[in-house]
Amino acid sequence: MTPRLLYRCFPLAARTSRWLEERCTAAGRLLLGLMIAGAVLGIDLNQTLAYQLAALAFALLVASLLASVAWRPRLRVARVLPDLVTARQVGHYWLEITNLGARTESDLVLQERLADAPLPYARFATRLGRARDGRNWFDRAVGYPRWLELRNRLRGARIALTAVPPLPPGETVRVKVTLEPLRRGWLRFHEVTVMCPDPLGLCRTRRDFPLPGAVLALPRRHAVPALRQHAGQRDRAGATYLARAVGDSQEFAGLRDYQPGDARRHIHWRSFAKTGQLIVKQFQDEYTSRHALVVDLQLADAPARFEAVLEVAASLVSGTRPDDAALDLLFAGPAVLTLGAAGGGNAALVALRHLAEAQPQPGTDCGALTALIEARLEHLASVILVLGRDDPSRRALVRSLTLHGLEVRCLVVVEDDAESTQDPAFEPGWHRLRVGHLPADLAALEGW
Repeated sequence: MTPRLLYRCFPLAARTSRWLEERCTAAGRLLLGLMIAGAVLGIDLNQTLAYQLAALAFALLVASLLASVAWRPRLRVARVLPDLVTARQVGHYWLEITNLGARTESDLVLQERLADAPLPYARFATRLGRARDGRNWFDRAVGYPRWLELRNRLRGARIALTAVPPLPPGETVRVKVTLEPLRRGWLRFHEVTVMCPDPLGLCRTRRDFPLPGAVLALPRRHAVPALRQHAGQRDRAGATYLARAVGDSQEFAGLRDYQPGDARRHIHWRSFAKTGQLIVKQFQDEYTSRHALVVDLQLADAPARFEAVLEVAASLVSGTRPDDAALDLLFAGPAVLTLGAAGGGNAALVALRHLAEAQPQPGTDCGALTALIEARLEHLASVILVLGRDDPSRRALVRSLTLHGLEVRCLVVVEDDAESTQDPAFEPGWHRLRVGHLPADLAALEGW
């Protein structure tokens, strides 16, 4: 059977497996297995009585299915989602179920359904070709486990079955649902399925409640040592730039007599009312420094490295910085985000949202990235580059920034240990991070 034909059979196999898991309880699946085994062993009616076991199991399953058809609940379901979740970290949200019927509903089970995204065969074949090594023989020969993994990742999260306590008529109960995001980005909910077992406890009846919703999963973050960024000669330019963004950048220092040319808004009117002489407020300039965090998005051909690059960038955005430092987040494109001093509050959250929705860009030339940085050189004191490639164009970029007098730190994400042992061209400020070892490699940057 060709791989493409197998690929077309995978959705049917997945739907069958999901139907059995949802519609049959553990006891029902055991009975179904006994029925199949009895039917196989009891083909020859003259040699064995196993067919009787198959007939009994079949009768019980049919009776269970017929009994479950009579369930007609009157329920109302609402979902309470958090504002944000984090990829690969277990989170929770709430479902509210209201019983609008006249009888108590017991033994209910909830199953969330996420919207399915299309999985083209070309993407599956490419991913399967990369995973030939290190997989079990069934996955290498057929690819069904890899297909399931890709489908679950596109769906975005794993949500387990959730039991509901007994629900009396007219009452509302709130149940806690466990959510495990498998990737960053938007998780889009489709519907909620409510299931109830039949009196025999073998099969479940299901009722679907369309309930669209969405929550954004932020990139996973890791602990990063505190940055030691130096201001250099660009403090005042940075302060002026920051003043335009957040207001006056001067701090009150004292009072003095008025001199011609002083701004009227600096006059201290309370002192004028007491003395009859014009007194003005004196200020002391605040100094701040601007730093750029540059994220390389040109990794359309390397999804694992691209996700690792975003995790490193998210970790740096969420980390601590000096109180007099402000950070710009630059992408290889028109997007430039300005973060406030100390990197806290809404500014870092906005940056994380942009990183969560970032998509890989085609190509390998970093010309657009170079132009984006050079346009802001006069405001910057240092640059941190998070790259997914180590090629001549990116090394030339680091060399050019160093010649401009900037403090440059370069984090290059690599996929294997062999690549990470190559001797880099620029030892000062040049670090390599391995996919799959980001927490340890970032922790090793202590004192960088």
